[in-house]
Amino acid sequence: MKDLKPNYFDKFICIGHKCPDTCCQGWSIDVDQKSHKKYEILNNSFRKNNNISKFLKKKPYPNTHNYSQIEMKKNGLCPFLDINKLCKIQSKLGEDYLPNTCKVFPRRMVDFNEIKVKTLSLACPEAARLCLTKKNSMEIKLEDKKKNFIKIVPDHLHNSFTVVGEKLFNKIFFLFKDEKFKVENLLIICENILNEQKNLEKSPRKIDEVTNFIIDKSKKLDFLNLDNSIIKLNFLKDITSFIQKNNPKSSLNKILNETQKKLISNFSNYDEAIENFENIEKNEYISFEKKNYSILRNFFLNEILGNVQIFTNQTLNCRNRFYLIILCATISKIIAIGDITKRSRKNIDKNILTNAIQKVIKNFGAFIKVDNNQEYIFHPEINKALEKVEKNNIFNSLFLLFC
Repeated sequence: MKDLKPNYFDKFICIGHKCPDTCCQGWSIDVDQKSHKKYEILNNSFRKNNNISKFLKKKPYPNTHNYSQIEMKKNGLCPFLDINKLCKIQSKLGEDYLPNTCKVFPRRMVDFNEIKVKTLSLACPEAARLCLTKKNSMEIKLEDKKKNFIKIVPDHLHNSFTVVGEKLFNKIFFLFKDEKFKVENLLIICENILNEQKNLEKSPRKIDEVTNFIIDKSKKLDFLNLDNSIIKLNFLKDITSFIQKNNPKSSLNKILNETQKKLISNFSNYDEAIENFENIEKNEYISFEKKNYSILRNFFLNEILGNVQIFTNQTLNCRNRFYLIILCATISKIIAIGDITKRSRKNIDKNILTNAIQKVIKNFGAFIKVDNNQEYIFHPEINKALEKVEKNNIFNSLFLLFC
């Protein structure tokens, strides 16, 4: 058995009560069937007004891994947190009684039998810090450094699609590590390469020829003169309204409302807000991003590796994982720009983007629904917001918002 993991993975240690956030707030906590049965047996282990089963809600279509969920309290906190925001189930019953979700978090894995691809969810502040703020955090130990190739699928699981997908994943992963390429260009390259995957399955010998053509073509693109401040502010209003309505108890709701106030409400008219946004983005944020270039680059590397099935799985809607990554990066950038608005150039906190990414990733479940194959579908209201940018192409919408 082989583990593929970036070098920051093994450095992670939960910092407990010192954490600026808690992983037990703001989302649903899935409970596996085995843990659910344990809790039913232990129905009276806690006080009658705070027993485990009282807060368990069985899912409409339960399965072994997602059998039920723990219902959060009105303030969004898990009902089993103590005053120090530590887990009472763990302290009273031991780690064996935690549901798998809590045991594993923030660790996540894509399982290819003998090969297991491991990353950390950036919803955890400590995981986000380790991954995003360290330049070489996404280095992976390779069996053969000369080949510069990450094998993710065992030979016996390969088919024509996964053989090509594995090669395309390697192309994309190492391109994102190449600092000569702007992230915007890399998104275009990735989308176009994914569009060619089915064709390349029939002609795998053309992989280098096709990908080199796509890469060369992208180098000629220039996005610096795109005037998209209006669509970004309109999208901010839409996404803030959406979270306010659908996830009002989340930490992201407060952040987005504050961002909307800084970037829109504080100005006497919309034209002033647009002008301010454009000035901050071009004169302050771009400079900030250049100084802290590893943040977004490591974010995409971590999420592409953590969702490597984008390249290996032909299941309908699997591509939405890539689009969700871009959506989370886009919202995070807008939040960071809002934070810069209230600061002087000398006092810009280098962690503003890292903190924004962590909060957005923690709440990404609000943006999507899950289909029968456990793949993501964008929430209908998110689709409507994106259609206002580009009606017929979700990638184009996200790209315009990201640039």
